[in-house]
Amino acid sequence: MIRDIIKIDEDLCNGCGLCIPNCHEGALQIIDGKARLVSEFMCDGLGACIGYCPEGAISIEKRKAEAFDEKRVMEQMANESSQSELWHWPVQMHLI
Repeated sequence: MIRDIIKIDEDLCNGCGLCIPNCHEGALQIIDGKARLVSEFMCDGLGACIGYCPEGAISIEKRKAEAFDEKRVMEQMANESSQSELWHWPVQMHLI
């Protein structure tokens, strides 16, 4: 189906992870130092994460994507244990 879904510009993403806790459906993760949309069905397409990206790397686009499935999101969230708010920060540590 054609619907609104987020798009992450990996060239702009600095991997800060601020978008992650603001995606209440859990559709985003930091992978290899970049934010990634890991589950299309979990993205509601409303873009709550957009305003938290300091680099402007997140936008909404209209494209063919798996339909948002609130029931599956709720099941996924029930199966996950809660994470610390700081879980993503170690990916930002660099030795100089």
